Amino acid sequence: MAAAYRAGAALADLEFVQFHPTTLVDSSLLLSEALRGEGALLLDQQGNRFTDELAPRDVVAREIAARGTVLLDLRTIDRGRFPTLMGSLVDEGYDPAQTPIPVAPAAHYTVGGVVTDLDGRSEVGGLYAAGECAATGVHGANRLASNSLLECLVFGRRAALAALDEPELPASLPDPPASPVPEPVTPELRSALWRDCGLIRDAAGLEHLLEAPHLLTRLIAETALAREESRGSHFRADFPSESEPFERHVILRPGSASSLESWL
Repeated sequence: MAAAYRAGAALADLEFVQFHPTTLVDSSLLLSEALRGEGALLLDQQGNRFTDELAPRDVVAREIAARGTVLLDLRTIDRGRFPTLMGSLVDEGYDPAQTPIPVAPAAHYTVGGVVTDLDGRSEVGGLYAAGECAATGVHGANRLASNSLLECLVFGRRAALAALDEPELPASLPDPPASPVPEPVTPELRSALWRDCGLIRDAAGLEHLLEAPHLLTRLIAETALAREESRGSHFRADFPSESEPFERHVILRPGSASSLESWL
């Protein structure tokens, strides 16, 4: 996304980052909603159920975050229906048949990205985007799991077919411009993003990120600041309700301020 933006492409909806509510603590193992659909319960430290386990991901994630680490009770779940997940938990040292599992939210999926048309074309000639790096509009403000298949398979194929119709490359290409100074993703940057642009945001925290030494971080903060409401996976403590004027996409183009656009 940063490379496309530097090349002149528009980006959209970077503020919508989906957080998976139930990740095994201190790991990247996602414990699927399917477990909760089968009857797994979320319990607080006192062993009390505190939320609707099948509510939207952003709602469940914020409910968990408000309590710190919570427990996912899998003791009633048929382990044979989820052999891979159950085996992974055993590998991590847990016995899901005996003990509830500690879980916490984790960043999961980027909804926004490079603005494209229905054939994957960006606003830069010859540059296509498909998959999680693209902003096609199919997710809305809160991605549904199966939409990633649509984004990758349908738009991936359409982009490939359209790209095949592009003129052939010339025999030689000009030397590329000098590469930008590397912007490493450090533990400090990750911590700052989680703190100031995680499950719950506000203007003060987002403004801190505008000074981050990383282009994509600054762009995410800019779009999150521009969306002065809460919608889907974007929650602003200082603007906790949806606002009709923001039923649009936040667009960033190089050299311009962010703008709101409707896609029809």
